[in-house]
Amino acid sequence: MLNICIVFAQLECETIQKRVSDAYYSRSQKGFRMGGKPPYGYRLEEILMEGIHTKKLVEEPGEAAIVREIFDMYEQPDTSYGDITRYYAEKGVQFYGKELIRSMLAQLLRNPVYVRADMDVYRFFRSHGTNIVSSPEQFDGIHGCYLYQGRDAQTDKLQNLKGHMLVVAPHEGLVSSEQWLNCRIKLMRNKTIQANRKAVNTWLAGKVKCGNCGYALMSIKIQSGKQYLRCTKRLNNKACPGCGKVYTEDVENYVYKEMVRKLREGQSPAAYTNLKENPQVKQIYREIEEMEKVASNISLWGEIDFEEKRFTVDKMIRSLRVFPGSVQIQWKF
Repeated sequence: MLNICIVFAQLECETIQKRVSDAYYSRSQKGFRMGGKPPYGYRLEEILMEGIHTKKLVEEPGEAAIVREIFDMYEQPDTSYGDITRYYAEKGVQFYGKELIRSMLAQLLRNPVYVRADMDVYRFFRSHGTNIVSSPEQFDGIHGCYLYQGRDAQTDKLQNLKGHMLVVAPHEGLVSSEQWLNCRIKLMRNKTIQANRKAVNTWLAGKVKCGNCGYALMSIKIQSGKQYLRCTKRLNNKACPGCGKVYTEDVENYVYKEMVRKLREGQSPAAYTNLKENPQVKQIYREIEEMEKVASNISLWGEIDFEEKRFTVDKMIRSLRVFPGSVQIQWKF
């Protein structure tokens, strides 16, 4: 009897999921706003659409002027992401309370919510395999578009348009179709380097931060084969002075010596007693006692592989902050 109840509960759960999904795509196809934070340059306003209370995007004059300026700048052949992010960093303009970074800028430039969609936009999306729900007559050169994730599409909708769903929205766009398409085509010519899902350059990845701004440091290999740490905020818009020219190997050697020293401190009776009084440290030591891996890895450092080194660092270190000429380590115990 219990098994029958479980089966029916599972079926009901799947039915509810299907109904929610169907409702989402049904509302999407009608041009309803499906929630989320409004795109930069717009605010939300309550409206009644087909007898249903919903929200639509309304131009926010100050932000909209900046959006138009961004498209004007990027349309120029010699203007890069870095030129635009540096420009707004120097002016102190913030986007959603943060400095503009390249990934945010790329998303803004690709978003069809800003285009006054006409037949040129219709033909562009159709040529890229997008499922266009709205009729050609609705592409009137006034309204923007919503681009929704296609039901069966496996790719990011802002990178690959095939299989995704385009709907003309009730709000007015901010830039002309000619300008938006010029920027979109320029974006498509850019070479995209797939970010590594797994660290390969240094076992300090995910822990090491810039001492000045707190952004992550990236290990970059130069022609000589050596690697040095570079501030990602400085890489984005030069808004941080960085931590100077610091070689990855030098920081790794320093951190290894500090981990050895830290473990030796913890092995002395007095230090061990003091550490045990901290509940967080007690949990770390329980893990060490269970696996006996961290101490073993430290003693066999030259022989263990990259992943074991990352495991050891993760167990011992909360974060690293690199300053010009010094390294600050925040331990987990």
